[in-house]
Amino acid sequence: MGARVSRLGAWLGTTPVAALALALMREATGRTEPLEAVRPTRPERLRADARVGFWALSAGVGASTTAALVAQRSAAAGHSPLLVDLDRWAPSLALRAAIEAATIVDALVQPDRERELISRWAKVAFLPGSPQLHRDFDGARIGSMLERLAAGRALVVDLGSGADALDASLLGRLGRLCVVTGGRAAQLQALFCGRELLRHVPCAVGLAVVGVEAADAALIAARAELPLLAHVPHDEYLGRDDFAARAPTVRSIDALIRAL
Repeated sequence: MGARVSRLGAWLGTTPVAALALALMREATGRTEPLEAVRPTRPERLRADARVGFWALSAGVGASTTAALVAQRSAAAGHSPLLVDLDRWAPSLALRAAIEAATIVDALVQPDRERELISRWAKVAFLPGSPQLHRDFDGARIGSMLERLAAGRALVVDLGSGADALDASLLGRLGRLCVVTGGRAAQLQALFCGRELLRHVPCAVGLAVVGVEAADAALIAARAELPLLAHVPHDEYLGRDDFAARAPTVRSIDALIRAL
């Protein structure tokens, strides 16, 4: 019986099925040779009292995507946080979620219905942003509302980008600010230029580096003088609207959740 199975395995290894299987595994893992065995991993979950903001000085780095991945991964582990888009100018998470729903501005003007206005993005409780939020941004009022809405569960906030997104009254309610950067020269320049702003943040600050390997992320964190929370390797799927990710990306997000 063992010899027949061995012969069958050898025959399958020479068929187009084997080549297709290897191609699919390389696509999923992001690796070539030697091909790492695919190992299922248990999703990590945020603590119920976690209050985390994601921010970058310049747009397009991946802060919004990282925030959403953290929320989705925690929900997959059985704890759905409240994910809130506070980007004042270009809130993009609702587009990624492919939903049209009440926004943060709607919740602010209807305090008696604010809980009813929370949407769902898969398993994640989600409050979309509004491009009108910049007109009358009240960090203290927003922070108070989010504390009520996130009672008993974690809070994940996409703060958007730029210096004005670091509102002290809002950040004072967070336990951690996760600064996100990429490895490109312009992105690193923005990170180093933002260090002076981060010295005045009233909560703990850490760094997540997107699109680089572990050694490069450690070097960037050391130069920026920020604790490295996690790195996310290059993943071509992250730029797509279907919100897919490779297995190494998922493992990196799990590491980030453990560090928060």
